[in-house]
Amino acid sequence: MKKYREIFALIKPYKASLLSNFLFNLLNAVFSLFTFASLIPFLQIILKAGASPEKPSEKSSFINNLWYELSLKLEAYISVHGQLSALLWMCLGIIVLALLKNLVAYAGVMSIAMIRTAVSRDLRERLYDKILRLPMAYFSNERKGDLISRMTNDLMEIEFSVIGAIEATFKSPVLIITYLATLFALNWKLTIFALIFLPVSGFLISVIAKSLKNAARRGKGSLSDLVSIIDETLSGIKIVKVFNAEKQFKQKFDRNNDFFFRLMHRLYRREYLSSPMSEVIALSVIAVLLYFGGAVVIRGELAGELLIYYLLVFSQIIAPARALSDAIFKINKGYVSLERINEILDAEESVSDKKGAQKLEEFKQEIEFKNVHFGYGDKSVIKGINLKIKKGQTVALVGPSGGGKSTMASLLARFYDPTDGEVLIDGVSLKDYQVEEVRKHMGFVSQDSILFNESVRSNISLGTSGIQMDRIESAARIANAEEFIVKLEGKYDFVVGEGGNKLSGGQKQRLAIARAIFKNPPILILDEATSALDTQSEKLVQDAIYRLMENRTSLVIAHRLSTIQKADLIVVIQNGVISESGTHEELMQKAGTYRALVEMQNFN
Repeated sequence: MKKYREIFALIKPYKASLLSNFLFNLLNAVFSLFTFASLIPFLQIILKAGASPEKPSEKSSFINNLWYELSLKLEAYISVHGQLSALLWMCLGIIVLALLKNLVAYAGVMSIAMIRTAVSRDLRERLYDKILRLPMAYFSNERKGDLISRMTNDLMEIEFSVIGAIEATFKSPVLIITYLATLFALNWKLTIFALIFLPVSGFLISVIAKSLKNAARRGKGSLSDLVSIIDETLSGIKIVKVFNAEKQFKQKFDRNNDFFFRLMHRLYRREYLSSPMSEVIALSVIAVLLYFGGAVVIRGELAGELLIYYLLVFSQIIAPARALSDAIFKINKGYVSLERINEILDAEESVSDKKGAQKLEEFKQEIEFKNVHFGYGDKSVIKGINLKIKKGQTVALVGPSGGGKSTMASLLARFYDPTDGEVLIDGVSLKDYQVEEVRKHMGFVSQDSILFNESVRSNISLGTSGIQMDRIESAARIANAEEFIVKLEGKYDFVVGEGGNKLSGGQKQRLAIARAIFKNPPILILDEATSALDTQSEKLVQDAIYRLMENRTSLVIAHRLSTIQKADLIVVIQNGVISESGTHEELMQKAGTYRALVEMQNFN
């Protein structure tokens, strides 16, 4: 019941469509009954022309007596107008009923189509919005392929479960109840006898459904592994090829692919077992009904034509009953997918606006790291750092890899929150500001030049609405990017490809710098901003960066120490602590870690 409630909660916003679906299904059931009933007079005209209908016994039902009266009227019509005239009207009536039945059936299916696609759209929007709000720590622990699988394959399964929930609530029960009411009206004793066999089918189907849920959960996990392998292969295809690792990756993929095949084979084997099982049980019940129903006709309690009608209506219960069992399977499979999606939707947003968070109207004085500690899981990275960056200062972080430099930049951009201590702007903790307001004041150029599969113009003006070509072109000039942009096909309308793969590394980096320049923020974070440039491009961009940093507060992370000699303060980070700090000249005189790093890079 819990599964049904959670899946049905997704459908509730579309009550109008649900109501129309219910009404169309009810009309479909009624028109089906009239369509089947119209076949009996047809048989009378063809097979019993000239024969008077037998008068029912006193034990006959209301419908049996009504049928007798209608048969007398049909006989009277035939005697006056002839068999062909009666046959013509009956055939026209069948066509009209069939048309009406299928029109309402189509309308019912269309209402389901609207609901299933709307639910999928809503969930996809919620997932994407949640992913944008999740902290960076979440993506460090999750595989990208698994997230993609949940947003695609699991959403598709939920679509099917939505169909199942609607079938189980608004279609199959409506049809079954309508048909059962008709059967009871025809002969209640025969109907009660027939219903004794139905719980057997329900029990057998429930046994299969129970095993289906576990198989579906394992199948989803295995599919996520496959998607992750494909994603890794595509992302690192150059490395795979140059290291001749194709065979190794193929073996890994084949192993997981075969495991997924075996899981899904078992899953579908159990799922498909329900359909033939239901059909065998239903046909067995009909065979028994033929015997006992024939006895009822012989006793005069039911007209022979109505027994045929009874069996026709009873056979129609098979389809909605099977659809109901299929709906149970869909709900079980869909619930597994919903659980996986809810793991994302319910994930903790550790970096978010607290209640009453204030705006950062203007950066006025300083940035301060106050006794900051931070770690990834059990690994401690930052260990009690204290650092002040005055407004307008350029502070460079240097030191061995893994020391915590990039982590400090991430803490300032509030990708993470410190596990202890605080990062403050103008004496106020970043946690007390709105996240959007903090980042509005920051420009970020990372070590990896991250571009999007859009135009040059869109990449430079990222996060800004409206086209401001004068500012875009100015930012490109300052970043020394204009010289290659004007040579591209379409210039600023040139689409850079996925990850900017249509550009060289240096070109991508200059566009990333132009993006930061365009934003014109008071605080700059430059994480190895010139690392992807050749010597000539580096000089051009470094000059642009120097101009950009004028009258701004900059946190610069650099391995090429030649680029940060002019910094107001150089801070050496080792093993998560500050080992030394000062200007370039002061640190060279100390003959410590900084001087050793400078001498290794062979410059004075």
